[in-house]
Amino acid sequence: MHALVLASVLVAPAQPAAHEEANPLYKTLIGDGIDVGGEAKLKFPKPTLADGLAKDKQTAAIKALISGKVNYDEFVRVSPVAPQIVTVDTKLPGGAKTAPARSTQVWFVAHGDFKKLEQDEFLDKLIGAGKGTGGKGGAVPAADLAKRMIVIADPKRETVGYVEFDFLDKVRLRLTGHAMWSRTGDSVVAAAEIDPRFKGDKDYPNEWRSVDKAAGTVGNPQPWGGAAMYLKITKLHEPEGAVFVEQHIIFNEPDGWFDGKSILTSKLPLVMRESVITFRKEFMKK
Repeated sequence: MHALVLASVLVAPAQPAAHEEANPLYKTLIGDGIDVGGEAKLKFPKPTLADGLAKDKQTAAIKALISGKVNYDEFVRVSPVAPQIVTVDTKLPGGAKTAPARSTQVWFVAHGDFKKLEQDEFLDKLIGAGKGTGGKGGAVPAADLAKRMIVIADPKRETVGYVEFDFLDKVRLRLTGHAMWSRTGDSVVAAAEIDPRFKGDKDYPNEWRSVDKAAGTVGNPQPWGGAAMYLKITKLHEPEGAVFVEQHIIFNEPDGWFDGKSILTSKLPLVMRESVITFRKEFMKK
């Protein structure tokens, strides 16, 4: 899903409406929530930084987030390896007994030109970095969407794409995602979900396979769904030239992914850290 969200932040005109109005998928995630297979849907948290906040309000919100974890000056310093806040929650309500719900979130500050988020070249590098080992993907062709009676209302801000990549070298994911993005003068928001309309699809299935790198084997495909995320990048008043990035992900983890072992809490923060470093390095380039 990381690659799908980054892939969705394409060049689009500034949106006069708030993100909730311009981005129905994002509105659904923070409103109704996502179905992860349990009795009730799980709502996403609202962004840490809302649009339109004054300088002191932005600073106060960031300080509240990092309180007791990291020094503010360290958190906002100009460096690819400045601190970031990463959380992994493996005890969310909802989900099935054989596929409990999980979440991961990351917050960090990056320094560069906000206008770079309108450049295809910059985003292409981020997309490539997010696919993982053996990652590949692209947009589902218009003809294939038409066969499935799927209509893209606004191709400039909405896409349906597929991606295949290895997750933590243990699970091969083959997914078809629905993504939407929106812009205001203050921020960019991209949201994505594993598209339930492709459940059981012959050409674009949503599935996972176990991977054994040492033996060179890949298991039989298993259906998977119930995953979504959103990314928000907000321009900061201070420090000058800085943006605040937050990413929120909810998904279910089938028992077969890691044979019941608690791998996510140790591995995911490392994966997120590498993604943060990549983003910062590219964003800092002239």
